[in-house]
Amino acid sequence: MKNLTIIGGGACGAAAFIELVIEICSLDLQEKLSITLIERRKHFGYGLAFGTRQKSHFLNTQAELMGIYANEPGHFAEWIKIKDGNRNEVKAEGSLSSAYTSRIFYGNYVSEQLENYIQKAREHNVKIKLINDEAVDIDRENENKFTIILKSSETITADYILLAPGTPKTNKFKELRSTKSYIDFPWPSNRIKNRVNKDETVGILGSSLSAVDTVMTLVDNGHTGEIKMFSPFGILPRVQPSENNTFTRKYLTLGNIHKMTRTKMHHPRVKDLFRLYIKDVEAAEGKELDWKKLDRSAGPAKDFLEYDITAAEGGGDHLLNATYSLRYDASDIWGWMSLHQKKLFKKWLGSHWSANRHAMPLHNAKKLLSLFESGQLKVIPKNTNIEFHQEEQEFKIETAKNGVHYVKKLINATGTSSSLKGMDNDLIHALLEKDYLRSYPAGGAVINPRSMQVISGKAGGNMYAVGHLANGFLLDVDAMWFNVRTISRLVSEIIFKVKQDGDFS
Repeated sequence: MKNLTIIGGGACGAAAFIELVIEICSLDLQEKLSITLIERRKHFGYGLAFGTRQKSHFLNTQAELMGIYANEPGHFAEWIKIKDGNRNEVKAEGSLSSAYTSRIFYGNYVSEQLENYIQKAREHNVKIKLINDEAVDIDRENENKFTIILKSSETITADYILLAPGTPKTNKFKELRSTKSYIDFPWPSNRIKNRVNKDETVGILGSSLSAVDTVMTLVDNGHTGEIKMFSPFGILPRVQPSENNTFTRKYLTLGNIHKMTRTKMHHPRVKDLFRLYIKDVEAAEGKELDWKKLDRSAGPAKDFLEYDITAAEGGGDHLLNATYSLRYDASDIWGWMSLHQKKLFKKWLGSHWSANRHAMPLHNAKKLLSLFESGQLKVIPKNTNIEFHQEEQEFKIETAKNGVHYVKKLINATGTSSSLKGMDNDLIHALLEKDYLRSYPAGGAVINPRSMQVISGKAGGNMYAVGHLANGFLLDVDAMWFNVRTISRLVSEIIFKVKQDGDFS
Protein backbone atom coordinates (compact mmCIF):
# COMPACT_ATOMS: atom_id res chain seq x y z
CA MET A 1 0.00 0.00 0.00
CA LYS A 2 1.19 3.50 -0.88
CA ASN A 3 0.90 6.48 1.46
CA LEU A 4 0.30 10.10 0.58
CA THR A 5 1.18 12.62 3.29
CA ILE A 6 -0.26 16.13 3.17
CA ILE A 7 1.88 18.66 5.01
CA GLY A 8 -0.47 21.45 6.07
CA GLY A 9 -4.03 21.01 7.29
CA GLY A 10 -5.42 24.42 6.42
CA ALA A 11 -7.95 24.99 3.63
CA CYS A 12 -5.72 23.67 0.81
CA GLY A 13 -4.67 20.60 2.78
CA ALA A 14 -8.30 19.95 3.73
CA ALA A 15 -9.44 20.29 0.10
CA ALA A 16 -6.79 17.79 -1.01
CA PHE A 17 -7.75 15.32 1.73
CA ILE A 18 -11.43 15.53 0.76
CA GLU A 19 -10.73 15.06 -2.96
CA LEU A 20 -8.48 12.08 -2.25
CA VAL A 21 -11.09 10.37 -0.06
CA ILE A 22 -13.71 10.84 -2.79
CA GLU A 23 -11.43 9.33 -5.44
CA ILE A 24 -10.21 6.44 -3.28
CA CYS A 25 -13.76 5.43 -2.39
CA SER A 26 -15.15 5.95 -5.89
CA LEU A 27 -12.41 3.80 -7.46
CA ASP A 28 -12.16 1.18 -4.69
CA LEU A 29 -8.53 2.00 -3.99
CA GLN A 30 -8.72 1.47 -0.22
CA GLU A 31 -6.05 -1.25 -0.40
CA LYS A 32 -3.75 0.84 -2.57
CA LEU A 33 -3.54 4.29 -0.95
CA SER A 34 -3.63 5.67 2.60
CA ILE A 35 -3.63 9.34 3.64
CA THR A 36 -1.75 11.17 6.41
CA LEU A 37 -2.62 14.79 7.22
CA ILE A 38 -0.18 16.88 9.28
CA GLU A 39 -1.23 20.21 10.81
CA ARG A 40 0.77 22.09 13.44
CA ARG A 41 -2.29 23.86 14.86
CA LYS A 42 -4.82 22.20 17.12
CA HIS A 43 -7.75 22.52 14.71
CA PHE A 44 -7.70 21.15 11.17
CA GLY A 45 -9.21 23.04 8.22
CA TYR A 46 -8.61 26.62 9.32
CA GLY A 47 -4.95 27.55 9.01
CA LEU A 48 -3.97 31.15 9.73
CA ALA A 49 -6.13 32.63 6.99
CA PHE A 50 -9.48 31.25 8.13
CA GLY A 51 -8.89 30.88 11.86
CA THR A 52 -9.10 34.57 12.77
CA ARG A 53 -12.08 35.54 14.91
CA GLN A 54 -11.90 39.27 14.20
CA LYS A 55 -15.36 40.43 13.14
CA SER A 56 -14.06 42.61 10.29
CA HIS A 57 -11.76 40.00 8.77
CA PHE A 58 -13.89 39.16 5.76
CA LEU A 59 -13.26 37.06 2.70
CA ASN A 60 -12.34 39.09 -0.37
CA THR A 61 -14.31 36.81 -2.70
CA GLN A 62 -18.05 36.29 -2.97
CA ALA A 63 -19.49 33.11 -1.51
CA GLU A 64 -20.53 31.74 -4.90
CA LEU A 65 -16.89 31.05 -5.83
CA MET A 66 -15.69 29.61 -2.52
CA GLY A 67 -16.92 26.01 -2.57
CA ILE A 68 -14.31 23.54 -1.32
CA TYR A 69 -15.18 21.12 -4.16
CA ALA A 70 -13.50 21.88 -7.50
CA ASN A 71 -16.58 21.33 -9.64
CA GLU A 72 -19.09 22.77 -7.16
CA PRO A 73 -18.00 26.39 -6.62
CA GLY A 74 -21.48 27.29 -5.33
CA HIS A 75 -21.38 24.72 -2.51
CA PHE A 76 -20.34 27.28 0.11
CA ALA A 77 -23.20 29.59 -0.87
CA GLU A 78 -25.62 26.66 -0.45
CA TRP A 79 -24.09 25.90 2.95
CA ILE A 80 -24.62 29.53 4.02
CA LYS A 81 -28.33 29.22 3.27
CA ILE A 82 -28.52 26.21 5.58
CA LYS A 83 -26.64 28.17 8.30
CA ASP A 84 -28.65 31.33 7.70
CA GLY A 85 -29.32 31.81 11.39
CA ASN A 86 -25.82 33.23 11.85
CA ARG A 87 -26.34 36.41 9.86
CA ASN A 88 -23.75 38.42 11.82
CA GLU A 89 -21.08 36.41 9.97
CA VAL A 90 -22.43 37.41 6.54
CA LYS A 91 -22.43 40.74 4.71
CA ALA A 92 -24.94 40.56 1.87
CA GLU A 93 -26.51 43.56 0.17
CA GLY A 94 -27.99 41.32 -2.51
CA SER A 95 -28.34 37.55 -2.65
CA LEU A 96 -26.49 35.23 -0.29
CA SER A 97 -24.56 33.91 -3.30
CA SER A 98 -22.83 37.28 -3.63
CA ALA A 99 -22.27 37.64 0.12
CA TYR A 100 -18.94 38.16 1.83
CA THR A 101 -18.55 36.17 5.01
CA SER A 102 -16.16 36.39 7.93
CA ARG A 103 -13.01 34.33 7.54
CA ILE A 104 -13.84 32.24 10.61
CA PHE A 105 -17.25 31.41 9.12
CA TYR A 106 -15.52 30.07 6.03
CA GLY A 107 -13.07 28.23 8.26
CA ASN A 108 -16.00 26.62 10.04
CA TYR A 109 -17.34 25.51 6.65
CA VAL A 110 -14.03 23.96 5.57
CA SER A 111 -13.55 22.28 8.94
CA GLU A 112 -17.07 20.85 8.83
CA GLN A 113 -16.58 19.46 5.32
CA LEU A 114 -13.24 17.97 6.35
CA GLU A 115 -14.81 16.31 9.40
CA ASN A 116 -17.54 14.87 7.18
CA TYR A 117 -14.95 13.22 4.94
CA ILE A 118 -12.84 12.01 7.83
CA GLN A 119 -15.98 10.16 8.94
CA LYS A 120 -16.70 8.93 5.40
CA ALA A 121 -13.11 7.69 5.09
CA ARG A 122 -13.52 5.62 8.24
CA GLU A 123 -16.91 4.30 7.14
CA HIS A 124 -15.43 3.21 3.78
CA ASN A 125 -12.27 1.68 5.28
CA VAL A 126 -9.87 4.30 3.93
CA LYS A 127 -6.75 4.25 6.09
CA ILE A 128 -6.13 7.76 7.40
CA LYS A 129 -3.97 9.33 10.09
CA LEU A 130 -4.31 12.89 11.50
CA ILE A 131 -1.23 14.33 13.21
CA ASN A 132 -0.95 17.56 15.20
CA ASP A 133 2.72 18.41 14.68
CA GLU A 134 5.01 20.41 12.42
CA ALA A 135 7.08 18.95 9.59
CA VAL A 136 10.57 20.49 9.74
CA ASP A 137 12.52 18.37 7.25
CA ILE A 138 12.23 15.63 4.63
CA ASP A 139 14.74 12.97 3.59
CA ARG A 140 14.42 10.93 0.44
CA GLU A 141 15.21 7.29 1.26
CA ASN A 142 15.20 5.95 -2.29
CA GLU A 143 13.56 6.54 -5.64
CA ASN A 144 10.03 6.73 -4.25
CA LYS A 145 10.25 6.79 -0.44
CA PHE A 146 10.40 9.83 1.84
CA THR A 147 10.98 10.20 5.57
CA ILE A 148 9.29 13.24 7.10
CA ILE A 149 10.88 14.58 10.29
CA LEU A 150 8.49 16.24 12.72
CA LYS A 151 9.24 18.91 15.31
CA SER A 152 8.56 16.31 18.01
CA SER A 153 11.44 14.27 16.48
CA GLU A 154 9.03 11.57 15.33
CA THR A 155 9.27 10.41 11.70
CA ILE A 156 6.74 9.38 9.06
CA THR A 157 7.33 7.39 5.88
CA ALA A 158 5.51 8.44 2.71
CA ASP A 159 5.45 7.48 -0.98
CA TYR A 160 3.90 10.78 -2.09
CA ILE A 161 4.14 14.19 -0.44
CA LEU A 162 1.87 17.18 -0.93
CA LEU A 163 3.26 20.47 0.39
CA ALA A 164 0.38 22.71 1.47
CA PRO A 165 1.99 25.01 4.05
CA GLY A 166 -0.38 27.93 3.55
CA THR A 167 1.05 31.43 3.28
CA PRO A 168 4.31 31.72 5.27
CA LYS A 169 5.24 35.05 6.79
CA THR A 170 8.08 37.01 5.26
CA ASN A 171 11.71 37.23 6.37
CA LYS A 172 11.73 40.91 5.49
CA PHE A 173 12.83 43.22 8.33
CA LYS A 174 13.95 40.17 10.32
CA GLU A 175 16.53 42.36 12.06
CA LEU A 176 13.71 44.15 13.90
CA ARG A 177 12.31 41.00 15.54
CA SER A 178 14.38 41.46 18.70
CA THR A 179 12.51 44.72 19.29
CA LYS A 180 9.44 44.20 21.48
CA SER A 181 7.66 47.08 19.76
CA TYR A 182 7.83 45.30 16.41
CA ILE A 183 5.20 42.74 15.34
CA ASP A 184 6.50 40.73 12.39
CA PHE A 185 3.17 39.25 11.24
CA PRO A 186 -0.46 40.33 11.83
CA TRP A 187 -1.69 36.75 12.36
CA PRO A 188 -3.01 35.53 14.71
CA SER A 189 -4.60 38.85 15.64
CA ASN A 190 -4.03 38.31 19.37
CA ARG A 191 -0.42 39.33 18.76
CA ILE A 192 -1.68 42.83 17.94
CA LYS A 193 -4.38 42.97 20.62
CA ASN A 194 -1.98 41.95 23.37
CA ARG A 195 0.95 44.17 22.42
CA VAL A 196 -0.49 47.45 21.14
CA ASN A 197 -1.86 50.07 23.54
CA LYS A 198 -5.07 51.61 22.27
CA ASP A 199 -3.74 55.19 22.26
CA GLU A 200 -0.38 54.51 20.60
CA THR A 201 0.64 55.73 17.16
CA VAL A 202 0.96 52.58 15.08
CA GLY A 203 2.79 52.07 11.80
CA ILE A 204 1.72 49.35 9.38
CA LEU A 205 4.12 48.23 6.68
CA GLY A 206 2.05 47.60 3.58
CA SER A 207 -1.26 48.83 2.17
CA SER A 208 -2.68 45.67 0.56
CA LEU A 209 -5.34 43.29 1.92
CA SER A 210 -3.19 42.08 4.82
CA ALA A 211 -2.63 45.68 5.88
CA VAL A 212 -6.36 46.44 5.62
CA ASP A 213 -7.08 43.44 7.86
CA THR A 214 -4.50 44.80 10.31
CA VAL A 215 -6.32 48.12 10.47
CA MET A 216 -9.57 46.22 11.10
CA THR A 217 -7.94 44.33 13.98
CA LEU A 218 -6.89 47.61 15.59
CA VAL A 219 -10.20 49.47 15.26
CA ASP A 220 -12.33 46.43 16.15
CA ASN A 221 -10.53 46.43 19.48
CA GLY A 222 -11.06 50.10 20.21
CA HIS A 223 -7.80 51.60 18.97
CA THR A 224 -7.86 55.40 19.24
CA GLY A 225 -4.28 56.28 18.30
CA GLU A 226 -3.12 57.34 14.87
CA ILE A 227 -2.58 54.62 12.26
CA LYS A 228 -0.06 55.14 9.46
CA MET A 229 0.21 52.71 6.55
CA PHE A 230 3.60 52.81 4.82
CA SER A 231 4.13 51.20 1.43
CA PRO A 232 6.27 51.64 -1.70
CA PHE A 233 3.38 52.94 -3.83
CA GLY A 234 0.68 53.89 -1.30
CA ILE A 235 -1.99 52.01 -3.26
CA LEU A 236 -4.97 50.56 -1.42
CA PRO A 237 -6.92 47.59 -2.79
CA ARG A 238 -9.90 48.62 -4.83
CA VAL A 239 -13.43 47.99 -3.57
CA GLN A 240 -15.32 44.87 -4.60
CA PRO A 241 -19.02 45.35 -5.43
CA SER A 242 -21.56 42.94 -3.99
CA GLU A 243 -22.22 41.99 -7.60
CA ASN A 244 -19.98 43.11 -10.47
CA ASN A 245 -21.56 44.51 -13.60
CA THR A 246 -21.01 42.15 -16.52
CA PHE A 247 -17.97 42.95 -18.63
CA THR A 248 -17.46 41.18 -21.96
CA ARG A 249 -13.93 41.36 -23.32
CA LYS A 250 -13.66 41.60 -27.11
CA TYR A 251 -9.91 42.12 -27.47
CA LEU A 252 -8.05 40.59 -24.50
CA THR A 253 -9.31 37.05 -25.09
CA LEU A 254 -7.54 33.70 -25.13
CA GLY A 255 -8.40 33.33 -28.81
CA ASN A 256 -6.92 36.69 -29.78
CA ILE A 257 -3.80 36.11 -27.69
CA HIS A 258 -3.25 32.71 -29.29
CA LYS A 259 -3.81 34.18 -32.74
CA MET A 260 -1.25 36.89 -31.96
CA THR A 261 1.22 34.24 -30.79
CA ARG A 262 0.91 32.03 -33.88
CA THR A 263 0.98 35.04 -36.22
CA LYS A 264 4.00 36.77 -34.67
CA MET A 265 5.64 33.51 -33.55
CA HIS A 266 6.42 34.74 -30.04
CA HIS A 267 4.63 34.45 -26.73
CA PRO A 268 2.51 37.36 -25.47
CA ARG A 269 4.36 40.44 -24.32
CA VAL A 270 3.25 42.75 -21.54
CA LYS A 271 2.90 45.76 -23.84
CA ASP A 272 0.72 43.81 -26.28
CA LEU A 273 -1.51 42.49 -23.50
CA PHE A 274 -1.88 45.93 -21.94
CA ARG A 275 -2.84 47.43 -25.32
CA LEU A 276 -5.62 44.84 -25.65
CA TYR A 277 -6.75 45.59 -22.10
CA ILE A 278 -6.86 49.32 -22.90
CA LYS A 279 -8.93 48.66 -26.02
CA ASP A 280 -11.46 46.66 -24.00
CA VAL A 281 -11.83 49.28 -21.28
CA GLU A 282 -12.03 52.20 -23.70
CA ALA A 283 -14.55 50.36 -25.87
CA ALA A 284 -16.73 49.93 -22.79
CA GLU A 285 -16.22 53.59 -21.84
CA GLY A 286 -16.97 54.76 -25.37
CA LYS A 287 -13.97 57.12 -25.30
CA GLU A 288 -10.22 57.30 -24.85
CA LEU A 289 -8.96 57.59 -21.28
CA ASP A 290 -6.08 59.51 -19.75
CA TRP A 291 -4.26 56.49 -18.29
CA LYS A 292 -1.73 58.64 -16.44
CA LYS A 293 -4.55 59.97 -14.28
CA LEU A 294 -5.44 56.37 -13.39
CA ASP A 295 -2.01 55.86 -11.80
CA ARG A 296 -2.96 55.37 -8.16
CA SER A 297 0.55 56.01 -6.89
CA ALA A 298 0.26 59.59 -8.10
CA GLY A 299 -2.62 60.75 -5.87
CA PRO A 300 -4.00 60.57 -2.31
CA ALA A 301 -5.31 57.14 -1.33
CA LYS A 302 -8.37 58.71 0.34
CA ASP A 303 -9.54 60.30 -2.94
CA PHE A 304 -9.28 57.00 -4.80
CA LEU A 305 -11.09 55.22 -1.97
CA GLU A 306 -14.01 57.66 -2.13
CA TYR A 307 -14.28 57.07 -5.87
CA ASP A 308 -14.00 53.29 -5.45
CA ILE A 309 -16.80 53.12 -2.88
CA THR A 310 -19.13 55.03 -5.19
CA ALA A 311 -18.13 52.83 -8.14
CA ALA A 312 -18.63 49.63 -6.11
CA GLU A 313 -22.09 50.73 -5.02
CA GLY A 314 -22.93 50.93 -8.74
CA GLY A 315 -21.52 47.51 -9.61
CA GLY A 316 -17.92 48.61 -10.28
CA ASP A 317 -16.31 50.66 -13.04
CA HIS A 318 -15.03 49.24 -16.32
CA LEU A 319 -11.42 49.08 -15.15
CA LEU A 320 -12.30 46.93 -12.14
CA ASN A 321 -14.77 44.75 -14.01
CA ALA A 322 -12.41 44.14 -16.92
CA THR A 323 -9.84 42.84 -14.42
CA TYR A 324 -12.46 40.80 -12.58
CA SER A 325 -13.58 39.23 -15.85
CA LEU A 326 -10.04 37.86 -16.31
CA ARG A 327 -10.20 35.68 -13.19
CA TYR A 328 -10.70 32.45 -15.15
CA ASP A 329 -8.21 33.27 -17.93
CA ALA A 330 -5.41 35.08 -16.09
CA SER A 331 -3.47 31.96 -15.11
CA ASP A 332 -3.55 30.62 -18.68
CA ILE A 333 -2.28 33.94 -20.04
CA TRP A 334 0.40 34.05 -17.35
CA GLY A 335 1.49 30.54 -18.30
CA TRP A 336 1.97 31.59 -21.92
CA MET A 337 4.31 34.44 -20.96
CA SER A 338 8.09 34.07 -20.89
CA LEU A 339 9.96 34.50 -17.62
CA HIS A 340 11.29 37.86 -18.84
CA GLN A 341 7.78 39.12 -19.60
CA LYS A 342 6.50 37.92 -16.21
CA LYS A 343 9.20 39.98 -14.52
CA LEU A 344 8.27 43.03 -16.61
CA PHE A 345 4.61 42.57 -15.74
CA LYS A 346 5.39 42.58 -12.01
CA LYS A 347 7.62 45.64 -12.41
CA TRP A 348 5.31 47.71 -14.60
CA LEU A 349 1.80 46.60 -13.67
CA GLY A 350 2.06 44.38 -10.60
CA SER A 351 0.82 46.83 -7.97
CA HIS A 352 -2.13 48.01 -10.09
CA TRP A 353 -3.08 44.48 -11.13
CA SER A 354 -3.09 43.39 -7.49
CA ALA A 355 -5.17 46.38 -6.40
CA ASN A 356 -7.83 45.68 -9.03
CA ARG A 357 -7.74 41.87 -8.94
CA HIS A 358 -7.72 41.51 -5.14
CA ALA A 359 -10.18 44.12 -3.97
CA MET A 360 -11.51 44.66 -0.45
CA PRO A 361 -15.14 44.18 0.61
CA LEU A 362 -17.33 47.29 0.52
CA HIS A 363 -18.05 46.93 4.25
CA ASN A 364 -14.36 47.35 5.15
CA ALA A 365 -13.83 50.14 2.61
CA LYS A 366 -16.48 52.27 4.31
CA LYS A 367 -14.79 51.74 7.67
CA LEU A 368 -11.46 52.84 6.19
CA LEU A 369 -13.03 55.97 4.74
CA SER A 370 -14.42 56.97 8.13
CA LEU A 371 -10.92 56.59 9.60
CA PHE A 372 -9.50 58.82 6.86
CA GLU A 373 -12.19 61.43 7.48
CA SER A 374 -11.55 61.50 11.22
CA GLY A 375 -7.82 61.91 10.63
CA GLN A 376 -6.96 58.67 12.42
CA LEU A 377 -5.66 56.92 9.29
CA LYS A 378 -3.02 57.96 6.76
CA VAL A 379 -1.46 56.14 3.81
CA ILE A 380 2.12 57.22 3.20
CA PRO A 381 4.02 56.08 0.05
CA LYS A 382 7.69 55.64 -0.75
CA ASN A 383 9.14 54.58 2.60
CA THR A 384 12.90 54.40 2.15
CA ASN A 385 14.44 53.55 5.54
CA ILE A 386 13.31 52.16 8.91
CA GLU A 387 15.23 52.48 12.17
CA PHE A 388 14.40 51.72 15.81
CA HIS A 389 15.61 54.29 18.34
CA GLN A 390 16.20 52.46 21.60
CA GLU A 391 16.33 55.54 23.82
CA GLU A 392 13.03 56.97 22.62
CA GLN A 393 11.50 53.49 22.15
CA GLU A 394 10.09 54.45 18.76
CA PHE A 395 10.56 53.73 15.09
CA LYS A 396 11.81 56.36 12.66
CA ILE A 397 10.49 55.85 9.14
CA GLU A 398 11.93 57.96 6.34
CA THR A 399 9.97 58.51 3.15
CA ALA A 400 10.93 60.05 -0.17
CA LYS A 401 7.72 62.03 -0.44
CA ASN A 402 6.32 62.86 3.00
CA GLY A 403 9.37 63.36 5.21
CA VAL A 404 10.09 61.52 8.45
CA HIS A 405 7.53 59.77 10.66
CA TYR A 406 7.71 58.32 14.18
CA VAL A 407 5.59 55.48 15.53
CA LYS A 408 5.56 53.58 18.84
CA LYS A 409 4.56 50.23 17.38
CA LEU A 410 5.32 48.80 13.95
CA ILE A 411 3.43 45.90 12.33
CA ASN A 412 4.71 44.13 9.23
CA ALA A 413 1.67 43.50 7.02
CA THR A 414 3.49 43.38 3.70
CA GLY A 415 2.19 39.84 3.12
CA THR A 416 4.42 36.90 2.34
CA SER A 417 7.42 36.93 0.07
CA SER A 418 6.97 35.62 -3.46
CA SER A 419 10.45 34.04 -3.30
CA LEU A 420 11.17 30.83 -1.39
CA LYS A 421 14.19 32.34 0.33
CA GLY A 422 12.04 35.20 1.59
CA MET A 423 9.51 32.85 3.22
CA ASP A 424 9.99 32.31 6.95
CA ASN A 425 9.45 28.56 7.01
CA ASP A 426 11.99 26.01 8.29
CA LEU A 427 10.72 23.20 6.07
CA ILE A 428 10.91 25.29 2.89
CA HIS A 429 14.48 26.34 3.70
CA ALA A 430 15.48 22.74 4.47
CA LEU A 431 14.06 21.57 1.14
CA LEU A 432 15.82 24.40 -0.70
CA GLU A 433 19.15 23.45 0.84
CA LYS A 434 18.73 19.81 -0.25
CA ASP A 435 17.59 20.77 -3.76
CA TYR A 436 14.20 19.15 -3.13
CA LEU A 437 12.77 22.55 -4.08
CA ARG A 438 14.17 24.88 -6.73
CA SER A 439 13.42 28.59 -6.77
CA TYR A 440 11.64 29.98 -9.82
CA PRO A 441 12.84 33.52 -10.63
CA ALA A 442 9.26 34.82 -10.97
CA GLY A 443 8.43 33.49 -7.50
CA GLY A 444 7.76 30.26 -5.63
CA ALA A 445 9.08 26.83 -6.60
CA VAL A 446 9.60 25.21 -9.98
CA ILE A 447 6.55 23.02 -10.57
CA ASN A 448 4.66 21.44 -13.42
CA PRO A 449 1.62 23.76 -13.53
CA ARG A 450 -0.55 21.01 -15.04
CA SER A 451 0.06 18.35 -12.40
CA MET A 452 1.51 20.51 -9.55
CA GLN A 453 4.48 18.14 -9.36
CA VAL A 454 7.64 19.67 -7.91
CA ILE A 455 10.46 19.74 -10.47
CA SER A 456 13.89 19.59 -8.81
CA GLY A 457 17.20 17.84 -8.95
CA LYS A 458 16.74 15.50 -6.01
CA ALA A 459 13.08 15.30 -4.92
CA GLY A 460 12.13 12.64 -7.46
CA GLY A 461 8.74 12.56 -9.13
CA ASN A 462 6.38 12.14 -6.18
CA MET A 463 6.45 15.52 -4.44
CA TYR A 464 3.72 18.08 -5.14
CA ALA A 465 2.99 21.64 -4.01
CA VAL A 466 -0.08 23.88 -3.92
CA GLY A 467 -0.95 27.40 -2.86
CA HIS A 468 1.69 30.07 -2.41
CA LEU A 469 4.57 27.74 -3.22
CA ALA A 470 3.31 27.80 -6.82
CA ASN A 471 2.95 31.59 -7.08
CA GLY A 472 5.50 32.08 -9.88
CA PHE A 473 3.94 29.56 -12.26
CA LEU A 474 0.30 30.22 -11.29
CA LEU A 475 -0.79 33.81 -10.89
CA ASP A 476 -3.93 33.46 -8.76
CA VAL A 477 -2.69 31.39 -5.80
CA ASP A 478 -4.22 33.87 -3.32
CA ALA A 479 -7.67 32.76 -4.50
CA MET A 480 -9.01 29.68 -2.73
CA TRP A 481 -11.33 28.77 -5.62
CA PHE A 482 -8.29 28.64 -7.92
CA ASN A 483 -6.28 26.51 -5.51
CA VAL A 484 -9.17 24.04 -5.31
CA ARG A 485 -8.96 23.60 -9.08
CA THR A 486 -5.23 22.93 -9.01
CA ILE A 487 -5.75 20.45 -6.17
CA SER A 488 -8.26 18.55 -8.30
CA ARG A 489 -5.63 18.24 -11.06
CA LEU A 490 -2.88 17.01 -8.76
CA VAL A 491 -5.18 14.44 -7.11
CA SER A 492 -6.02 13.10 -10.57
CA GLU A 493 -2.29 12.81 -11.28
CA ILE A 494 -1.58 10.92 -8.05
CA ILE A 495 -4.54 8.60 -8.51
CA PHE A 496 -3.32 7.84 -12.05
CA LYS A 497 0.08 6.88 -10.67
CA VAL A 498 -1.48 4.68 -7.99
CA LYS A 499 -3.63 2.92 -10.57
CA GLN A 500 -0.57 2.11 -12.70
CA ASP A 501 -0.06 -0.81 -10.33
CA GLY A 502 -3.49 -2.13 -11.31
CA ASP A 503 -5.38 -2.93 -14.47
CA PHE A 504 -7.14 0.47 -14.91
CA SER A 505 -10.52 -1.29 -14.91
